Amino acid sequence: MEERRDIVYIGIDHIHTHPENPRKDLGDLTELAESMKKQGCLQNLTVVPVEEQPGEYYALIGNRRHGASKLAGLEELPCRIAEGLSRKEQLSIMLEENMQRSDLTIYEQAQGFQLMLDLGDTEEQIAEKTGFSKTTIRRRLNIAKLNQDELKKKEQDENFQLTLKDLYELEKVKDIKTRDKILREATSSRDLVSRAQAAAAEAKRNENAKKLKEMLKKKGIKAAPKSAENEIWSGKWNTIKEYELDKDVPEQIKLPKTEEEKFFLVYYRSLRIITKIPKGKKELSPWEKEQKEKDQAKRKIKAILKESSARRKEFLENIISGKISPVKDESEVKEKIWEAMMALGSYIYASTVRDFYLKKSYYESSPEEKKAADESAGKLSSLHQMMIILHNSMKICNEPYDYNLVFNKNKGDALLKGYEVFEPYGWYFEDEEERQVLDGTSELYRKEKKK
Repeated sequence: MEERRDIVYIGIDHIHTHPENPRKDLGDLTELAESMKKQGCLQNLTVVPVEEQPGEYYALIGNRRHGASKLAGLEELPCRIAEGLSRKEQLSIMLEENMQRSDLTIYEQAQGFQLMLDLGDTEEQIAEKTGFSKTTIRRRLNIAKLNQDELKKKEQDENFQLTLKDLYELEKVKDIKTRDKILREATSSRDLVSRAQAAAAEAKRNENAKKLKEMLKKKGIKAAPKSAENEIWSGKWNTIKEYELDKDVPEQIKLPKTEEEKFFLVYYRSLRIITKIPKGKKELSPWEKEQKEKDQAKRKIKAILKESSARRKEFLENIISGKISPVKDESEVKEKIWEAMMALGSYIYASTVRDFYLKKSYYESSPEEKKAADESAGKLSSLHQMMIILHNSMKICNEPYDYNLVFNKNKGDALLKGYEVFEPYGWYFEDEEERQVLDGTSELYRKEKKK
C-alpha cells in the first residue's frame, strides 16, 4: 500500500461511495451535516483512485462525512489518497473501520464478518482486528447463514422490531431450512422467538426419540404400524410404558414382560411402548359401539388438551425466566388475566404458585425441594404469580365438554380467554386441532340432542 502523506482537496462530485462498502445505510446525517456547515470537514477522508477513471475516487474511510458534506453544501473535502491497494486490502480496511461501529445493522454486521472470513481471515484474526469476542463473531456468522433477503426485509420492517436477542434464539435451531422458515413465517419479534423456542424444543424431542428408538431396536422392538397412531384410543392397543421426550433419555431401558409383541410409537411429546390387544369374540351392541366411539373421541380430545397444557407451561416458564421478553404494558396483561380468571372461576392460593416449581406432589417432595420451591415462588413478581394461577385454573378447567361429549361453550370461551393473555408474548396454536377443540368446531364433539 502506498499512501500520499499530503492532504489534497477533492471536489465532492468526484468522490463516490465504495461499491463494496459493508455499511449500506449511512444513518441519520443531519447532525453531522449541521456541524460541517459551521466548521467544515475537520477530519480527512481516505480515498482510492477508481480504475480507468482518472480524477475519480472511492471513499475508503469517511463515507458518512462524504454523505453529510453533500447535505451541508460543501464543494470539496480534505483527502489522503491511497494508491496500489488490492481489492482484498480495500475491503479489509473498510471492514476493520466499520465493524467496530455500534450503529451497524444486524444485516451489515453479519455480512461484514462473513466477508472477512471469505477474504481469508480466521475467527481469531477477526476478533483481534475488530475487538469482538469469538463467541459474538461466531453468532454473527450464524446469522449470515440465514436467508439474507428475508433478514433484511424483517430488519427494515419497523413493526417487526427484530433484535439480536431474537436471532440468538433462532440460532438454537440447528437446521438452517427450519431457521429460514421461521424467519419467513414469523409476523413479529415475539412470534419469531416463540416459534424458535418451539422448534428447538421439538428438535430436542426428535433427538431423544431417535436415541430411544435405537435402544429399543437393539432389544428387538420394532416401530408400530402406521395405523396405530389413529387407533391408539380405539381399544386395539395397550400402552405398557411411556417415555416423556422432553426429559433426558435414561441410560438403560427396563420394560415389563408381556406375551404379546411389543412396538414403539411416538405420540405427541412421548414415546410409548405398546402391545396389541387380542380381539374379543363378543359382538358389540349399537349402544356399546356408540360408547366406544365416544370414549375414543374423548381420549383424543384429552391428548390434544394435554399437549396444549404442556406447551403452555413451557411457554410460561420461558416468560418467567426472561427467555421471552416482557411486554410494555403489563397493566393491560393483568386486566386480561383477571378477566380470564373470572371466566374460569379461579381459586387463589399461595400453594398453587409454590407447586408450580415442584416436579412431584407436595407430599412426595423432600424438605429441600419444598424449600427451593417456596424460595422460587417468593421471588416472583405479582404478574408472574397471576400467570401461574391462571395456568393452573386452565389446567383444572381443561375439559370443555359434558359427560356426553357435547361442547361446553362457556368453558371453551374461558380457556380461549386464558390463551389470549399469552398472545402478546408470542403464543400461537401449533395445530388447528388445538383451536378447534377449544372453539367447539372439532368433529370429535357430539351434537346436542334436541329435546
